[in-house]
Parts: sequence; structure tokens; C-alpha cells
Amino acid sequence: MELCGFGLGEEVWRWGREPDLLLPYLVSGHVLQPDGTLIAPEGEHYTDTYRRTLGVIEQRFGLSLSPDYLKEARLPAYAVRGTPDMHI
Repeated sequence: MELCGFGLGEEVWRWGREPDLLLPYLVSGHVLQPDGTLIAPEGEHYTDTYRRTLGVIEQRFGLSLSPDYLKEARLPAYAVRGTPDMHI
């Protein structure tokens, strides 16, 4: 069973044994309100929320993937809902 999971842009729907494990980090990263609702400033593009969420995950788990690496790398992916479009 998963410890904690959520999708980018779907941070309000968390699951797993400890769905709120990352909630304090998502709040401090200005992704979610303390009650778990999404912070969505008017006029903000959804990719800005994605960046904040990925920044929280990167900082919490000590990950570091440079943008240059992400442009060229083939990273594993899976879909929870639907099928990913791997032709970008």
C-alpha cells in the first residue's frame, strides 16, 4: 500500500496510509491552504502550481534534477487515470 500519493494539480485528492504526510510541506510551499484546499491565485498559470509542488517534493526528499536533464532524459512514467501521451 502507498504511504502518500497525489497528482500534480490534484493535490487536494490525497491517498495512502498517511495521505496528509506532505500537507505541512505543501502548505509551507504555498500549494495548499492549511485545510487542504488548493491555493490558486487568480490569473496564475497551472504550471506555476506544478513548479511549486515539484519544488516541495524536491526539497522534502532531497532530490535534484536539473531542467537540462529533464529536457533530454527518458524518465519512467505511469498513469493513474488514463494513458500518458509520450509524444511531446
